Amino acid sequence: MRERVLEAIYKKIEENPNDMHLQKQTVLINKCNISTIHSFCLEVIKNNFYELDISHNFRIGDTTEIELMKQEVLEDLFEEFYLNEDKDFLSLLDTYTNYRGDENLKELILNIYGYIQSFPFPEEDLQEMVERFNLSDKINEDFAKTIWGKIILNNLKEIIEENIKKLEIARSELKKEITLDKYVEIISNDIDMLDNILKNMNSWEKVYELCLNLKFETWKTDKKTDCITKNNARDIRDKVKKDIKEKIITTNSYDANTDLYEMYPILNNLKNVIFEFSNRYKLKKREKNIIDFNDIEHLALQLLLEKDENRKLCSNRSS
Repeated sequence: MRERVLEAIYKKIEENPNDMHLQKQTVLINKCNISTIHSFCLEVIKNNFYELDISHNFRIGDTTEIELMKQEVLEDLFEEFYLNEDKDFLSLLDTYTNYRGDENLKELILNIYGYIQSFPFPEEDLQEMVERFNLSDKINEDFAKTIWGKIILNNLKEIIEENIKKLEIARSELKKEITLDKYVEIISNDIDMLDNILKNMNSWEKVYELCLNLKFETWKTDKKTDCITKNNARDIRDKVKKDIKEKIITTNSYDANTDLYEMYPILNNLKNVIFEFSNRYKLKKREKNIIDFNDIEHLALQLLLEKDENRKLCSNRSS
């Protein structure tokens, strides 16, 4: 890595031969501590292991060992839930499994656990994501105000804008022939109708109402004006109609909010199982005195950073 950095500096010096700062770096680089992110994190952990409640002689588990450990912890956890006839767990089985077994739920738990490891504070971030579904006090609010509504409306906006551009191109071609004015008018009406939806993107209910009443004018049949330009415009319009009708909003605010809120208890149960798996997996690793690659980053982060009262990352001065 040191050689790569030095090579990059030399390339910059070739571009700026009079840059004294760059030339100075070629000398100082030998004094720099340059390593991969995992090597850096490991160094931090080894120098401060006593603050993490881990042994100084910990080791990094290999991939096979780690995967087997996860499976073992998950199997034990499921067996305990079955024996206790845990109601929340049984509810998850009804939601995510079928007659073939519980493998789908196990896979889902491991996938979500693996996914959240990419976040600085996995459990806190998962908790935050699940709470986004807690819309108990927002059932009657406009769905456009929710994070989900904003995403859906933004996607719809992009789709409509893209299709308007296609219609504008078709209209531009139609305008080149005087005999096709009535088709220019039809496509102009289409554009106005779609543009009206764009103007109301701040309101889910208004967009829902406009989508509900969305009706494309019938394409006029006229053999006297039959030509390639008209047929091409019709084909473009048909594709636009199909695309728009597949993407339009078909649920009002109340139903959209309710659908999400009904998912909340299920996701909350799933989160709790993942938390329990995570805690047992941590204990299992501690028993064996090992850490995995995700631990390398999280333990170093734990030493270097913490969250302030506003949940923003800041330097951990005590480390």
